[in-house]
Amino acid sequence: MTRKVEADVAVIGGGVIGLACAYELTLRGRSVVVLEREHVGAGAGGVAAGMLAPVSEAEWEEAAFIDLAVESCEIYPEWIREIESRAGFRCGFREEGTLLVALHSDHEEELERLAGVQGRLGLQSVAVTREQVLEKEPYISPRVVGGVYVPGDKQVDPRRLIRALAAALMRAGHPILEGEAARPLIEAGRAVGAVTSEVEIRAEAVLLAGGAWSANVWPEAAGPLPLRPVKGQIMRLRGAQLARHVLRTPDVYLIPREDGELVVGATSEEKGFDTTVTTWAVMDLLRKAWRVLPGIAELEFAEASAGLRPALRDHLPAIGATAVEGLYIATGHYRHGVLLAPITAKLLADAIGGASPDLLRPFDPNRLQADPASTRQT
Repeated sequence: MTRKVEADVAVIGGGVIGLACAYELTLRGRSVVVLEREHVGAGAGGVAAGMLAPVSEAEWEEAAFIDLAVESCEIYPEWIREIESRAGFRCGFREEGTLLVALHSDHEEELERLAGVQGRLGLQSVAVTREQVLEKEPYISPRVVGGVYVPGDKQVDPRRLIRALAAALMRAGHPILEGEAARPLIEAGRAVGAVTSEVEIRAEAVLLAGGAWSANVWPEAAGPLPLRPVKGQIMRLRGAQLARHVLRTPDVYLIPREDGELVVGATSEEKGFDTTVTTWAVMDLLRKAWRVLPGIAELEFAEASAGLRPALRDHLPAIGATAVEGLYIATGHYRHGVLLAPITAKLLADAIGGASPDLLRPFDPNRLQADPASTRQT
């Protein structure tokens, strides 16, 4: 027998985006139920590295996306402090910035190109010499030839953040139903809730935030959703602290955690829903990371994992109201879900409240119904 529950908003998806949106809605007085097909953090967020890097990742001049990412990064410190206060534990938030390093001339050329993009966008970065890189990071490879320092970049531990968001929701009395593969409930052309094999949620609004799996339960009446999974493999090492900043080359990134963990990533593979960890990826990432920090050879190999990033055809997220009344979506964040979580949550809550924020217009889900030939390809 199906159990029935009522709420203001039913959120389908217990990843960082779904939980962040649910959390923001509760701050605005809405009752929320979250439905997660596996367990919270089972998707991309639980595998993500946690770089909050709108400047060092400004790889193309998409002004609307950069504005969104910069705004999200700026509100992160206050957002995190509030979540940590409500959850009762820390999320590994750090603000040392990112050090982009060059190990040879090809790297230098790529960093010069990236610095040019950052400059044209008005983003802050500072060129540093070989000697300055070694002063900031004494354990880095002596082969380093220079770099770029980005002081405004930050980082967070996504696994801790997901646990904190879930704890904050449950402490406030908003249920999270795990192991519940849900789909929107559509009646007379309107979303009236969400339904699983065990429970039916009646709600005024439905938010689909299922990451790479969102397309699997996307209603046909809402139009096309050209969403695909992009596989990313990542590693976690553990031991002595070898780095003070997030380190990046054009080939690899390394993220030091306060607890001695060093995250190394990541691959980008068009493999459908495959989440197999491959020997090739582990060897390739280790080789590239060792070239940056030779001392990793002495660290413990703690974990290798793979996740699926949700990517839309223009690689921009879809956030807001859909063609089906009462149905909203927040997905397609690709590699930036953790970074964009706070701004997505705030703008989505605005949209559910009836507002139309200017910052949200370029990410209108209904743009996806346009002719693909008229949209930017990446």
